[in-house]
Amino acid sequence: MFRALAIALLTSMLAAIATAQDGKIPFQVIPLPPTLGLPDGHTNFVIRSAEEWNVWADKLSVIDEPLPTVDFGQYTALVASAGYKERGPVIVTFDSITDTGNVIRIHVSVDSPAACPAQPVSGHYAVMALIPRTDKPIQFDVSNRDTNCPQKNSK
Repeated sequence: MFRALAIALLTSMLAAIATAQDGKIPFQVIPLPPTLGLPDGHTNFVIRSAEEWNVWADKLSVIDEPLPTVDFGQYTALVASAGYKERGPVIVTFDSITDTGNVIRIHVSVDSPAACPAQPVSGHYAVMALIPRTDKPIQFDVSNRDTNCPQKNSK
């Protein structure tokens, strides 16, 4: 009896691990220009409809380049922003997007320059990803990888 229970528990755990590994969601990355007038602090956005897209775009302080077109019947848009940085470039990367069953987990990395740039480039550093349309809750996990480059005057 104990052996059967142990085997059932092990089988259940392996099935859960396989499901978690299979939960990877494909995504398409769309770079956003550093001149886009996003909020100054780190912010993430989930945009599920054209109406939400319009509200989001109306809150941007600057739009120098046309925004990408998104088919919200097919996709949910995710925007990860490192905020305003005076000493860029800063790289924002979607590392993985996983469906864990009850929630979609997004892992984002924000990397400061690997070497101090001779001419820092200020801007709002962000990236957008498109995933298949979902109404599930979305949780962002962000890792900041700072280098030894002094971040004087950065926000």
